[in-house]
Amino acid sequence: MESYRNAAFLFDQINPSSFLGGDHRWPVAGLWLALEQKINLSQNCGAMLGGWWLVPSNRRGAESEESLRTFFELVDTGDEIFIAVPRQTTELGFRNWDTQNDWWYVDAAITWGPSRTFTVLGGFRYEHFSTTFQNPRDAVGVPATPGDRADVTINSYFPYCGLQYILAGSTSSFNVRVLGVPYVPAGVTHFETGESGTATRVESKGRFTRSYFLELFTEYSLSFYGNASAGAFFRWNVLHGLANLHTEVQPGHVASSEDRISFDRNTVTVGGFLSLSFTSPF
Repeated sequence: MESYRNAAFLFDQINPSSFLGGDHRWPVAGLWLALEQKINLSQNCGAMLGGWWLVPSNRRGAESEESLRTFFELVDTGDEIFIAVPRQTTELGFRNWDTQNDWWYVDAAITWGPSRTFTVLGGFRYEHFSTTFQNPRDAVGVPATPGDRADVTINSYFPYCGLQYILAGSTSSFNVRVLGVPYVPAGVTHFETGESGTATRVESKGRFTRSYFLELFTEYSLSFYGNASAGAFFRWNVLHGLANLHTEVQPGHVASSEDRISFDRNTVTVGGFLSLSFTSPF
């Protein structure tokens, strides 16, 4: 699996008193391990059970930060009378991180259709996705120590629906499955150490207010030598969400604000398989 676009966790200021958090962008890649089982419940109804776990590839992510600096400028109003006028400037910062992804999900679905060629399906999926950012380097305009760390976690629990089309021949089959849901209920957490100064920890928690999920899965298989088959599959997975977060600076709740973030994850997975059926001689 590789990222079609880098995953992104981006802060957006709601009001002048809000924190401007660091915007994270990082690749998500690795090798999927999966178990899936298809069960025929009747001639027109079936069930699919599955669990997938990602063995991640270590990658590097980037963080950019904005901070507001307030200063006072002396303005001459005439007759050598000066007044102090508050001004604000935006200062930019940047640093790189090592990233470690933790992504797994389990789901169950029921399929139904008047024939095996075309079916509709509905199911439920629980998905855990988190990324740990550590070992910051190349910091510019951002206070950074080797012990700083950041985490982004998205826990999703959502029902979904979809369509499936299977075209089967005597020696081959082609399967296309599309899943989606217009809103994904998910809890969102983010924390980062050192962002508001040495020995501080910024904690943000909230839920998706708007979101969607889309997945396209295609598979082609070919039988040969009677008991053996081989094939390939492709999967495109997209999750987008907007969330309002309550942010606090620890320790001691020294400050708090309301922030808004957007999250995007877009990945593609390709794979192949080889199977051989045999019977016991006993």
